[in-house]
Amino acid sequence: MRLSPCIVIVDDEPSVRSGLCNLLQSDGYETEAFESAEAFLQDDNARADAALLILDVKLKGMSGLELYRQLIAQTTPPPVIFISGHGDENMLWYAINLGAVTFLRKPINVDTLLDYIRRELSAREERR
Repeated sequence: MRLSPCIVIVDDEPSVRSGLCNLLQSDGYETEAFESAEAFLQDDNARADAALLILDVKLKGMSGLELYRQLIAQTTPPPVIFISGHGDENMLWYAINLGAVTFLRKPINVDTLLDYIRRELSAREERR
């Protein structure tokens, strides 16, 4: 039985995965991290348990945007926050139009990230 929501991080940079996992766990969340979209797609439990996704836009192999488009085509995915070190305002609006909560540029402001996560998970809980 999960005591806290599980946040899934998909980023090909080990330091980003580790840093985000540590940050989110210290804030009381469970986390699962994957180095690729393909690895995440192969883990049925992670897909079922994810309360929120943090997806890097640029990944080796399938991009974070492609991953999210695929999830949308298959089911109603959990909320997503896109992150990237290579984004601009066009990327922000593309991500929002795709259904993302937001798009954050790296290096990520952790307070901003945590605010978005708390708001989204709180709103999700209220809808239940």
